[in-house]
Amino acid sequence: MSDAWDFYFANVNDVVASLFVDLGIRDSVPDPARPWLLWAWVYFRQPRDDGLSSTEEAPTLNEIEDVLTNEVKDAAAAELVGRITTAGRREFYFYGPHQDHFEHAVARALERFAPYGFDAGTNEDPDWSQYLNVLYPSPEELQRIKNRRVVEELEKHGDSLNKPRLVSHWAYFPSPQDRNRFIARAVGAGFQVTDQSDHSDEETAYPYGVTLNRVDRVDWASINEATLVLFRLAQELNGDYDGWETSVEKDDG
Repeated sequence: MSDAWDFYFANVNDVVASLFVDLGIRDSVPDPARPWLLWAWVYFRQPRDDGLSSTEEAPTLNEIEDVLTNEVKDAAAAELVGRITTAGRREFYFYGPHQDHFEHAVARALERFAPYGFDAGTNEDPDWSQYLNVLYPSPEELQRIKNRRVVEELEKHGDSLNKPRLVSHWAYFPSPQDRNRFIARAVGAGFQVTDQSDHSDEETAYPYGVTLNRVDRVDWASINEATLVLFRLAQELNGDYDGWETSVEKDDG
């Protein structure tokens, strides 16, 4: 496990879901030493109408997670890599070196939470497909997570997010032709080019950069809309959108 956990919302099997995932292990998986996927589903007693967990039940669910994680680690040498909250249940996913003792560990952990129903199971997943294809966010979802982090940082510095302001964006491309096509369409969407860079003498897959500015609101919904326009356009034109920054703006008075 790493310290780089984060959450996002998505539709899983056409149902709203909240996913909480260890993003920090992405570069080290699949891990050949942990080829077994071990899962435990705990069913809520007081789910919200949308199937997510309620505020009232949250403390108990947090306690269940702590106890379950410790039991599974001790018994099966497995680590929690993510969880999905959806359809009135919380799904916990672990990877470990074997399946031995896992289901007994789950049963022991849930003994003290007797009113809660649960299921558990195992299967070999040496490719870590559950983590890579289900738990780990898509590139767009990962961009939304990054956007939220910047917005939260602005709020920590006293920004109310009420004021539109100049926002800078960066994107990089494998060729000047791709960059030029990106620029033409970005300018058509209201962005202004403020700088271009050429690092073709360096070993990089995206040596041709561009910096764009536009005045936008920076609440999470607004900045998602602005950045995903550029993110999708960069992907369409073989490039890489590399994020944004802006100034902290506080309300007058």
